[in-house]
Amino acid sequence: MSTHDPLTGLADRAAFREGLRAALQRARRPGTQVALVLVNLDGFQTINDLHGQDSGDRLLRAIAQRLQQLVRAGELVARLGADEFGIICEQVTAPAALAALAERLKAAVHAAVDIGSDTVMVTASIGIVAGSDADADADADAGADAHAHTQADDDLLRFATAAMQSARAAGGDGWQFFDPQVHQRALQRTDMAHGLSLALERNEMSPRFQPIVEAGSGRIIGAELLLRWFPPQGEVSPAEFIPIAEATGAVVAIGAWVFRQACLAERDWYQRWGEAAPYISVNVSVRQLDDPGLVDSFAAILRDTGADSHRLLLEITESMLMDDIDAKLRVLRDLSAIGLRMAMDDFGTGYSSLAQLARLPVDVLKIDRSFIRDIATSGESRAVVEAVIGLGRALGLKLVAEGVETAAQRLELCGYGCDFIQGYYFYRPMPAADLVAAVAQQAEGGQTPAGGLYFLLYVSQATTPLSGATLEKLLSRTRVNNAEAGITGCLLYEDDHFMQILEGERGKVLETFERIRHNHLHSNVQVVMQGPARRRVFTHWSMLLVDSTAARRHGPDFSGWQPDPMRFDAIARDARVCYAFITACVPDVKH
Repeated sequence: MSTHDPLTGLADRAAFREGLRAALQRARRPGTQVALVLVNLDGFQTINDLHGQDSGDRLLRAIAQRLQQLVRAGELVARLGADEFGIICEQVTAPAALAALAERLKAAVHAAVDIGSDTVMVTASIGIVAGSDADADADADAGADAHAHTQADDDLLRFATAAMQSARAAGGDGWQFFDPQVHQRALQRTDMAHGLSLALERNEMSPRFQPIVEAGSGRIIGAELLLRWFPPQGEVSPAEFIPIAEATGAVVAIGAWVFRQACLAERDWYQRWGEAAPYISVNVSVRQLDDPGLVDSFAAILRDTGADSHRLLLEITESMLMDDIDAKLRVLRDLSAIGLRMAMDDFGTGYSSLAQLARLPVDVLKIDRSFIRDIATSGESRAVVEAVIGLGRALGLKLVAEGVETAAQRLELCGYGCDFIQGYYFYRPMPAADLVAAVAQQAEGGQTPAGGLYFLLYVSQATTPLSGATLEKLLSRTRVNNAEAGITGCLLYEDDHFMQILEGERGKVLETFERIRHNHLHSNVQVVMQGPARRRVFTHWSMLLVDSTAARRHGPDFSGWQPDPMRFDAIARDARVCYAFITACVPDVKH
């Protein structure tokens, strides 16, 4: 009786451990393994609470009987805890057999159970692991036989438990094989969570600052504080530890520490450079916004450090506002009331941008790097960025583009009037001392050159009339060439004359024009105007309008009202008229 569970009649935990140890010792033939299956009922405590303990006991006896009926003769079924059962399967040769067993177990548990006057249904989370004593034998050869054999059954129990917990984390009513990689990641997360709880005490956290610069001049006007963690085993990526800090709640204390570092840096920079000092932006997590003490905590830090709240910017993401937006809006307004400014980070990647943006106390929009990545090669990306910048302008907000890594990306952003840029093209995240040195060097060396967007408008005559097919080939070829050069613009063809505007980096524009000027399709090439451009007019490359008035302009048929039509070379006499004519074709261009 000491080896059996008195409620169900199954083996108890002690008998189960002894049976597992014996099964592992028998499983030494090549190709055979022992499988351990753990079955944990989902929501059993709820049934106890609703129907009483006697009903819960009836349910456990019924489940125990079903499990016993499903296993093969000689296989051991045990009750390991309140609502947990274990099964030992020997001579396992194929995982498919275990999967089939798991499905039968799942269905058997799920069937309705009469518990007196009531009928209930439960589900189970099932974990499965297969193993042998081979590893224990290897350790025994190394001189640790007793410990190795004991460790083998301990490991199987631990791995089966991990698989069962994984099935439960996935929502229950299912089964999981043990995955060593998943288990290892879970252990790492546990270790990381413990390390995070001690990181501040051990002085392992360190701030880094990534400069934010003016798009045109490259002058540093701000910096985003980015957190780094350096535990004894080596630096851990924020992408790894921030989600764990969020999940465990450690981010509240860490976030307060980060805000204090920002305040201390603000005071230091202001004492060095006064009003010319860069502002500092700090990321705030959704867990912090849910903390009822956040506003009081930040207000106390501002008082303690003497920092100027107006020179601090809190970065939030729109996805943070999806859950209970009204409550979060109250927190943001309270933070704004103590002088802190707000920035919407990763703008455009969430779902509530336009609906909620006008309600938020936001001063800055940060354009997500996903839109910047292809801006130099994609007309669609250009159109999105242009739309976001236009929206920000309409709302009176400043625009910061994130993830800028190339001169071409910077050129595009300058062309669309983006205010500020952040990214590796200018600076990587750096310690505070390096940022101080960069700002000091900037003050000594002056500003960097402007962005360099350039345009050129020309007209020419076709050497021979061009058919529609020829024009289509021209479009395809020039689209590819101009895409590679980062050139946008519009090419018009009418009455055997061309008019084209080219936009892009100055050297590329002039190089492209030289190729056109010497091309056999063109004669009498005449530059109408050229010079620096404040922004791009066209977002796509090599746009062509075929020789058709209807294709270019919507409206009346003017053929009977213009006996002497004015060709492009005549329009070119007045650069203003020529420029207005071609830029008016933006909605009608073929691209």
